[in-house]
Amino acid sequence: MKYDKPFLTYHDQILLLKERGLIIKNEAFAIHALNTISYYDLINRYKIYFMDSEDCFKQGISIEYLYLFSLFDHKVQAFILKYSGMIETLFKTRFAYVLSEKYGVDKNNYLNPSHYEPRLSSNGVTFKETLDIINNSLDPYHIKNPSKYYSRYHNHIPAWILFKNISLGNSINLFRLLNSPVKRQVVDALIPYSNLQYDQKSNYITLSLNAIREFRNCVAHNLNFTSLRITGKYKIPSEILWDLMKSPLVQREKKKVTKSDKDAFQGIYGVMLAILSFLDNAYLRSLFIQEFLVIISSDRNEEMFNGYAQITKMPTDIKSRFSKYYQHLQKGAPL
Repeated sequence: MKYDKPFLTYHDQILLLKERGLIIKNEAFAIHALNTISYYDLINRYKIYFMDSEDCFKQGISIEYLYLFSLFDHKVQAFILKYSGMIETLFKTRFAYVLSEKYGVDKNNYLNPSHYEPRLSSNGVTFKETLDIINNSLDPYHIKNPSKYYSRYHNHIPAWILFKNISLGNSINLFRLLNSPVKRQVVDALIPYSNLQYDQKSNYITLSLNAIREFRNCVAHNLNFTSLRITGKYKIPSEILWDLMKSPLVQREKKKVTKSDKDAFQGIYGVMLAILSFLDNAYLRSLFIQEFLVIISSDRNEEMFNGYAQITKMPTDIKSRFSKYYQHLQKGAPL
């Protein structure tokens, strides 16, 4: 059989790339790039941005540029991974606190079916399915620390320990299934400073946490981060983001969020604002802003960011927006 994707040596890969118009002046560097980042991640991942319909590179694209673009992309990914982990911990901590305060520390009490909806919708997640997944994680063959330690040395596994061993997705499902008024307490613990209605906040929490989870998983599994978009019924509502974050982070015209910002909210920028909305502390928000500005503010990265922003639909004036918002925080203005 003649395979349509045969093995190619690094030398053959370089010849192929040159035939397709990629500028390669230093073959030793090209080999370094290909055996460090990989052909797929360096070329295929970004081909829709840097190659034409004939599979030829656009004029002026060099392997050095693709290499630096990939490194910049991974800096942004590492930033998102760090803060998405922080939001997961924040969500689980506040959720577990409310459950424990209301129902105690015994799993049979805080996971009692009477406290949850049996099913989200006719074809949606069920409490039984969610509970089965949680119980499976506690099976002697699967249990991991810290739940394993508590199972062995204590007479119960409290929610704040159990939640460390269940996925963010299952934690979100458990939150969605939770009955009111306890769910209302969790909602207020997560978004304490907004005048939004309870249903709006609850829906926003679900959508934004799922968006954060999608981008976090994309980074963790080394998938195509730059092209990921949250669309359709899963996208974060733009007017809710306006209510929570306002100007300068969200731009409006004629009392409506601009189309360019709506597009941006489906990608990395929407997830960044979602993360900021859960960081209900001026110090943490300032730290978030500072760290991202450092990523994009070096001379080389600032030039790289312009292309990156276009590809990811991130606002090209994000540096200005973040700088203004940082000054807003330093003045002690309300979140």
